[in-house]
Amino acid sequence: MIEKEFVQQRRKEIAEIRHADSVYRDIQAREEEREEYEKRWFWELLQNAKDSIEENQSIRVKIEITDKQISFSHTGNPFELDDILSLIIQGSSKNNKEGKTGRFGTGFMTTYLLSKRVHIIGKLTENQGCFSFLLNRDATDNDHFYRLQLDSNEEFDNSIREESYLDKGEFQTLFTYELDSKGKETAKIGLLCLDELIPITQLFNEQIESVTVTENGTTKTFSKILLDTHEEVGIAEWQINTVVDNIECVSLKAYIQKDNNFEACIITQLQEDKEFIFPLTPNYPRLYYTFPLIGTEEIGIPIIINSTNFDPRVERDGIYLKKVSEEGSESSNKEIINKALTKSMLSFANLFKSKNIKGLYELFSFDLSKDLKWIDHKWFTDVKEKAIELLASEEFIHYNGADEKYSRLSDLTISFTDKKEYTSELWNLLSEIKYLRIPLHIELFNWIKVAEKIAIIKQNVESTYDLDFVWGINELIETIEEKESLSELDDSLNIQGHVWLNRFYSLVVKIKGQFPLGNRISLNQKDNFRKAEGISWDISKDDELVAISDLIELNFGERLFSRHIIEFSISSVERFSIQNAISELKSELNDLTETALVNIKNQEASARLLKWLIVKGHKDIIKDLKVLTGANKKNEESFGYDHFPKTDHLLLTPKVYFEAEFPLYANLVRDKDCLNEVYNIFLETEDYAYLNNNGFVHLTPIVIKTENATVKLLEHLLVHENDLNLLRDADGQLKYKFEVSFSDFAYLTTSDGHIYGRNTTQKSSLERLKFMLTEAVDKDGLFDEDKQKITLEGLENPIYLRQSLWVYRARGLNWINVKTQSEGSEAKFVSETPSSKNLSELLKNDDGLIKTIRGARQQSFLNKLGVGVSDLIRNTLPSDELRLSWDKAITNMITSDADPELVQEIFNDPGIKKEYERRLNERKLIGRNQSIGKLIEILFKEYIDDLRSKGASLNIDRRPFGSDYILTEESSDLVNANGEREGFKINDWLIELKATGREYAAMTPLQAQKATEEKDNYALVVVPLNGADPDVEYLRQHAKVISNIGYRINNIYPDYNEVEIRKSDLNSGKDGISVNIEDQNIRFNVNSEIWVSEETNIEGFIKLIFKGITD
Repeated sequence: MIEKEFVQQRRKEIAEIRHADSVYRDIQAREEEREEYEKRWFWELLQNAKDSIEENQSIRVKIEITDKQISFSHTGNPFELDDILSLIIQGSSKNNKEGKTGRFGTGFMTTYLLSKRVHIIGKLTENQGCFSFLLNRDATDNDHFYRLQLDSNEEFDNSIREESYLDKGEFQTLFTYELDSKGKETAKIGLLCLDELIPITQLFNEQIESVTVTENGTTKTFSKILLDTHEEVGIAEWQINTVVDNIECVSLKAYIQKDNNFEACIITQLQEDKEFIFPLTPNYPRLYYTFPLIGTEEIGIPIIINSTNFDPRVERDGIYLKKVSEEGSESSNKEIINKALTKSMLSFANLFKSKNIKGLYELFSFDLSKDLKWIDHKWFTDVKEKAIELLASEEFIHYNGADEKYSRLSDLTISFTDKKEYTSELWNLLSEIKYLRIPLHIELFNWIKVAEKIAIIKQNVESTYDLDFVWGINELIETIEEKESLSELDDSLNIQGHVWLNRFYSLVVKIKGQFPLGNRISLNQKDNFRKAEGISWDISKDDELVAISDLIELNFGERLFSRHIIEFSISSVERFSIQNAISELKSELNDLTETALVNIKNQEASARLLKWLIVKGHKDIIKDLKVLTGANKKNEESFGYDHFPKTDHLLLTPKVYFEAEFPLYANLVRDKDCLNEVYNIFLETEDYAYLNNNGFVHLTPIVIKTENATVKLLEHLLVHENDLNLLRDADGQLKYKFEVSFSDFAYLTTSDGHIYGRNTTQKSSLERLKFMLTEAVDKDGLFDEDKQKITLEGLENPIYLRQSLWVYRARGLNWINVKTQSEGSEAKFVSETPSSKNLSELLKNDDGLIKTIRGARQQSFLNKLGVGVSDLIRNTLPSDELRLSWDKAITNMITSDADPELVQEIFNDPGIKKEYERRLNERKLIGRNQSIGKLIEILFKEYIDDLRSKGASLNIDRRPFGSDYILTEESSDLVNANGEREGFKINDWLIELKATGREYAAMTPLQAQKATEEKDNYALVVVPLNGADPDVEYLRQHAKVISNIGYRINNIYPDYNEVEIRKSDLNSGKDGISVNIEDQNIRFNVNSEIWVSEETNIEGFIKLIFKGITD
């Protein structure tokens, strides 16, 4: 019978063998899934190290990497015996201990990917001893694995001793892995992320005091320091320290928000004294279950979430976010994730805004998750979209051009184009739009990545362009289409609109490949936006032609690109040249109707185009251009609109141009024979001269021509009519060819409508005579030299021609209309050639015109007409008596042997004429004053005779007082025929007489002196004149006597004497210098207020002064 002990022993052996078989299979499975597990070996070692201590303890860890092995040591507590025995048989010993992740369980098997030969040195608790043994898993099959396990147990048992295998240092636990080629590769992969993940792992494991990594002679030590606690948002700020070979390198910070169920973490980095959010790379697991869950690197969230409340997968590569069983805990996992991605993200955003941390675009760096089987992807994407929407509604984003202002993502405008190389150009355009908030250029491409990821996440968005905050080139095009004009665009920009548009158009072509013809974004020369269809490039670059086109509604400016826009290639857009512009303008203007020409804009267009063609010298085009004639005012003449005439009579310049110089001619010529007055607004003298020189117009009415001689022309111009016979052959044709120069007035012919052709009345004849007699003779430069000598080969003597053709045409034409016997009420006229008789009939009622005949040119003109000047003038006199007087005067001049030139000189000299007029006037004044003197004498005698009858002894004499007298229209004395001033003497009184037509009476200095010397017996009689010859009654009432005139003058006479003395001294001079003061007509003016205030008439004076004699 079998023994019970044997059965129990065998049962134990079989259990160990079966367990070893299971462990062997698990190790082999890890090997087959090496790529999935080889990143995790370090974290399994670190987790086991941390599980060796209690919650109130801390631990330090070291790892040393050489080319042949990896050593991992820590300062944790010694092994409990059960722990090391469980490690040997590969069973977890901590599953039921709170706060422990599970020590030396299946996770530890991952470390065998480094090496299946692990040398373990450690210490047992309670001073049970120290050990050092090889845990060898390098088996070929199950049995071999079991035997190796037994060997490891035996080696462990035999190694236990009291003394430590690691001396007395703090690091009493050591795992050493011998590396083969595969192990080296696994070591390399596992070590790739240590620099990034160790610091984060320390943040979630406060018990891990430091981790030191030594590799290739370089030692790195990772540690952390709490810097601040931002209680308002519940976020702790940590500094992550990395010491490399004893040199401290601080570059990272971590912000951790703690919730009851999780911790959320964002890393920042210092760059040039600025703090940026550190972008999480694919090396960073996003989820932690105290330690990183390797495999969560690509779940598409921008923060790290740690929670001991997670229900992790057994493989430690994620958490359950998808229901896998009825008892599954995915809901709690989802709740933690949802809260962290919404609440925590907003807290981080507000804190980072207040701390001015850069790179906040990283907060939006969500992405679709990798296709992991443990994730409910629809739910996860919804959570991310919700988180994005919450963040997008918060103002915390710095934007371009606003240092202290923030924007929401929903208010931001991110430039985007599939052609990445043009992204910056697009941003530059957006940056100049005032009302847009655009990202900082330095962050532009980061925000573009954000936009691209959000477009992927949002389920109702097909492409990045569909996001409201994303602007591509199409959005810019739409923006321009909303503008009517450049001014509107200017108002919305920080720079000039045309500068912006040049960049815009260039970018449109680059991005779209061609310019969109159908969009209303092309800026024309009216500064309005229009479609590119039908628009052209303006290579003419002529503002005047564009302005003219506006006047006639061709509107070049509306269909030409603005000249501020740099030309670029657009399919179907042609170039508009000067020739195109001229052709269109000419065609449009030439087709204008008479009704259309009433429009002043059309008239102006015609004038301005003509001006332009003149300036540019396009005479061939001017030939084909119609021009406007006639006046704008309404009269019997209508507008004319045709090409320049090619006849002998060209058009004249506008009347307003020449009428100031030729006013009489302007009244004779028709408006239709002149360019319209509108041309004078725009054309200058040099323009008319150009038209004149090229045979389009006459610059002035007087035309100097040189033409081949004709019989008709010579009939007018030959001085000797018989010379015509010498020049003609038997058939009456000219035998000689020669040129003749002559002057003529345009349209001064008998052709229909011309000046003579419209002469039907005496008035019209007078108008033409007046023009020729006064204006034409002065304006014709050849009139005074009206003779030219022509020498012809074959003729013995020269022939002589006159030059003023218009004069000799006038001599031979019947243009003087003479009124004949009237029949009934209708006057009849007959036309005659000029004669003294018919011309005098025209002139007799026009005194002004008659006076002009005194001019030499006027007399010469009449002489050339064959009209005797004196006979003409005589016939204009109004009466037979006057004609007889002039006959006598003329006869006297002729028979007096006077030189005719002398007579003309006398009448033509203004000085001589003035002198004789003065003499005549003085004689008239003397005569008038003598008449007044006689009347005054009569009055004096009347009153004196009355006193004599009463016994007075009075005598009155009229006697001369001297030769100083005044004879002017203003004031004059009584002067006798001998040129002596006369007055009256009544007994011992001297009476002076003054006649005046002013408010004063003038006295000479000698008269004033006499008055002062005889002041007691000197009186002045003033006779104010009113224009009519005075009679006795007028003098009785109005003649005034100033009996104290001597006393009044005496008040001022001493001052006058003093002035005269000073004047004499100046004339004499001093030290050889004298002053020459020309004699002036000095007068003492007696103001009218004196004789008005005196109110003493002649009767009163006589009775007052001489009353005493009777007494």
